[in-house]
Order: sequence, then structure tokens, then C-alpha cells
Amino acid sequence: MLVKLLALTIVLLPSGPAPVLNERPPQILDLFEQYGKIDWADERARLDNFAIQLMNDERLIGYIIVFDAKGGCPGEAQARAIRAKKYLMEVRAVPWNRVIWRRDGYLDGVSTILQPVVRNVNLPYPLLSATKEGPDGPESKACRVKVGRIRTWRPK
Repeated sequence: MLVKLLALTIVLLPSGPAPVLNERPPQILDLFEQYGKIDWADERARLDNFAIQLMNDERLIGYIIVFDAKGGCPGEAQARAIRAKKYLMEVRAVPWNRVIWRRDGYLDGVSTILQPVVRNVNLPYPLLSATKEGPDGPESKACRVKVGRIRTWRPK
């Protein structure tokens, strides 16, 4: 009986290349969250929602995309991205390999995008029409203090 089924299967397979199904490539989800300079409590609430989205679907990778402000504090966007990833991993228990951060250039103000994306889908760079190169502001004492506070955040 098994031999007859195999023979029947072979007869039914078309010769030549396999047929192409009308399968669309995986789509990027709608923009999940975008925010500028907000206080840390509000940012944590947004990161909590982002973590819930990621943990509810194992196929998703979470992108934290940051933009520096033109003329802003050097390193501020990077510090914010690292803090957000650290929060997601250490407080919300999102695995380290499910969160990626990247800096996409300069906008008029510091900006963060939280975007869940199906694995193996590449996001365009830059995601928004941002300036890839831009002038950082002066590395003033106020900037060093601000970026230092962001960098030294630890979960309680």
C-alpha cells in the first residue's frame, strides 16, 4: 500500500520548477510607537506596552530606533537606546536577542521609535527621512550630566 501511495504522489507532482504561490513577503507592522523627549515614567509605560507586544508573539524582534537632535547633546540618543534595551531585558524579561537598537541619524529633536518586526524582515535605513550626518551640539557640562544620568540608570 505504501508503494502505491508513493507512486501516486510522484505522478501528481508537476515536472519543471515548483509552482509559485501567491505568498506575500512578511510585512512590517504599522508604526507601533514614536516619541520625543518625554520623562522616564512615561517612557517606561511605552516600553511596557512594547514588551507585552514582543512577548505575545515569538516571531517578533523589537527594534529601538533612535535619532539625535541636530545640535543636541552628543551621545544622548545612544544612551537612551541602551537604557531602553536594558529596561526591556532586566525589568520586563525580554530576551537580549529579541531587542535591537540602532541610531538612524538626526532629526530636529531627540526621537525614539519602538517597532516590532517579524524575524528576517529588514527595516530600511534610515527608517524615516532623517539626516544621516548632522552637527552634534557642544559637549557642555549640562550635556555630560544629562547623558551620564541616562547611562547610569539601574533597575530597582
